[in-house]
Amino acid sequence: MWMSTDTELAPEPPRRLSDPPIARASVDRRWSLPIAYRAIPMAALSIDLAIIVVSAIGAEFLYHNLPSEFEGEFSHTLAAAVFVAILFVAAMRIQKLYSPARLVVIDDQARSVLAAWCGAFFILASGVFTWGVSHDLSRGDILLFWALGGVALLVHRVVWRTVLPRALESGALRGRKVVSMTCEDSVPQRFVENLSRYGYHILAHFHIPGGDPSADEVVDNVISVCRTADIEEVLLFVDPERMTHLRAIAKRLRVLPLPVTLVPFGTLAQLFQRAHSDIGDTVAIELQRAALSPTEQVVKRLVDTVVALTALVMLAPLMLAVAIAIRVDSPGPIFFRQTRHGFNGRPFGIYKFRSMTVLEDGEVVRQAQKNDDRVTRVGYWIRRLSVDELPQLLNVLYGDMSIVGPRPHASAHDRYFTSTIEKYAFRHHVKSGITGWAQVCGARGETDTLEKMQRRVELDLWYINNWSIWLDFSIMIRTIFVVLARKNAH
Repeated sequence: MWMSTDTELAPEPPRRLSDPPIARASVDRRWSLPIAYRAIPMAALSIDLAIIVVSAIGAEFLYHNLPSEFEGEFSHTLAAAVFVAILFVAAMRIQKLYSPARLVVIDDQARSVLAAWCGAFFILASGVFTWGVSHDLSRGDILLFWALGGVALLVHRVVWRTVLPRALESGALRGRKVVSMTCEDSVPQRFVENLSRYGYHILAHFHIPGGDPSADEVVDNVISVCRTADIEEVLLFVDPERMTHLRAIAKRLRVLPLPVTLVPFGTLAQLFQRAHSDIGDTVAIELQRAALSPTEQVVKRLVDTVVALTALVMLAPLMLAVAIAIRVDSPGPIFFRQTRHGFNGRPFGIYKFRSMTVLEDGEVVRQAQKNDDRVTRVGYWIRRLSVDELPQLLNVLYGDMSIVGPRPHASAHDRYFTSTIEKYAFRHHVKSGITGWAQVCGARGETDTLEKMQRRVELDLWYINNWSIWLDFSIMIRTIFVVLARKNAH
């Protein structure tokens, strides 16, 4: 079966094979972008680099007036801009935030831009302090550079969010000219028709029913179209379970000096998204990967150690005052220690300031509730301000926990939710955290219903699957505002 989207470019097919043409999306030719779909990531990255350098120059001009030569303080500011630019674009590229699909998600972009931008300046400030070159940089220049650059980078994302969907819808982006083929009736025709949204321009589409005696003739038509039109690629949609059919078609298409790309459908399609490695002369496909690579684990551990040590030193007076208040307020120990399960389900003793009259740690543990009569007078305030969680910085130093990660629950609750929520155990693929993505997204406090816990698990799994050190920095910053808001803290 033959269907053409540009019949003037395709040869006339045999009548018995012809079908009604695919309905084409109207193309607005009044405007166009001078780049191809596949060039969008590099274009966005290049614009970011330009924005950062221009922001540094603009900050210097507004603060001091631009000098006639690139020397002295201005050269140091420019060097700082290059350093920040490299860190920023590297962080964004690692997270694949320059892909067209991610550029149009404005919430994700805004959150990631702010985290990466502030993180880059945090690293710059740490380096300046460590190297003792703070006298070479003007604080006013750097602060103005940070403000101008941050706003400009966010505006850049808003422009992509506005322009890109319209360009994809109208065909204003230069698309890669392709011929598409489907070998399965289960392939959604709407997906094939909308390939222009993903940077492809379909000149003709063919369907080859399984076992059809005219299949060879359809493949001949494909070859004819590719030789008479300016085709750049052949897309082959097929269920990988029908490999015999696929091999026969691929063998026929070898006469074309064009790339032939398999787009799998069916139950095996997800395997092609997995990492793979070679074992001898065969291929091993990774069905489940570790949440963090060894390098990522080292980076996360280093950040955890630095942040925990710094926080303990800065908050020592406050923690001492809280300890004294607990001792005076009610009988019992200062610290409350309870068994929790962390990475790989390993048990550990979590430290908290005692805020209740009970020290539950067994088969039955009742969650804290609003207006809970077990909470002491001091406990009420330290729970409202989340100060009772500060001793967990010791758990971070011991290696039992991380600053950011899924919140650990009491062993009794772990056993219950593992049996009732299918993906609950995936939370143990990383270390538990003092704060987490679920907590800054509103899933904080008591989980008195299964729906609340399912929501928390979904957010925790998103964090695990999308982890980056910049996401951790973003969560740390957002945690401060969540604590100040005191929502769901009791």
